[in-house]
Amino acid sequence: MIRKLRYVSFLLLSAVCMMVSCTGNKTGHSNIEIRIKEMNTENGAVIQIPEFVSDSEEIQKNLRDLEKETKDLEKIVEKEQKKGNEIEMRCYTGGSENYPQVTVVCFTEEENSRLYNLVTLAADSRAGEAITCKEALERTEMTGVDLSLSVGKLAQESGIRGELASTEMQGFKLDESGNVEEIYMKLTMTIEEEEEDITEEHFFSYVLRDEKLIKLSDKGYDVP
Repeated sequence: MIRKLRYVSFLLLSAVCMMVSCTGNKTGHSNIEIRIKEMNTENGAVIQIPEFVSDSEEIQKNLRDLEKETKDLEKIVEKEQKKGNEIEMRCYTGGSENYPQVTVVCFTEEENSRLYNLVTLAADSRAGEAITCKEALERTEMTGVDLSLSVGKLAQESGIRGELASTEMQGFKLDESGNVEEIYMKLTMTIEEEEEDITEEHFFSYVLRDEKLIKLSDKGYDVP
């Protein structure tokens, strides 16, 4: 059953539903598809919220973690709009037949400052299970500390200006077998300019096989 997304009425001028189907496998297991609900704010910004839908009630229950994540996205939109801040959310769908996935990129603008974040949500159609960053990291058999150290080392070697203040896993990419081949990282750098500390955010894809960083913007994502 498709749940209607709820928004404060003054946020939106129009709503257009768009369906992106990621069909399940052909071995008798339940299909899981991603549906994107697209809306426009009063200022014309695009808001896209994903929803994972299965034709099996039992599997739909197993996708509750993904439902929680999408509801959190709705709350972010309402919160930022109530504060009078600009906000935009865009979905980038992908994955394979057995592992549909979507990465949602969100930016908010407040006092001439843009803040970016993203989140990847996926599902295992064969097992009928949700895959969030937590499960994706477990599939790599790395700890959060291992990931942070590896990415931090590569970031320093890449010559990004400033001092690395923090690393954060925000997304991932699965291959056709469900293995994690890339991890999407948010790096926060601190830069000293004229006796003032400036913070910059950068988004990279950490390619596990090659142990290298690629800017997510080079892969088509609208992030710094």
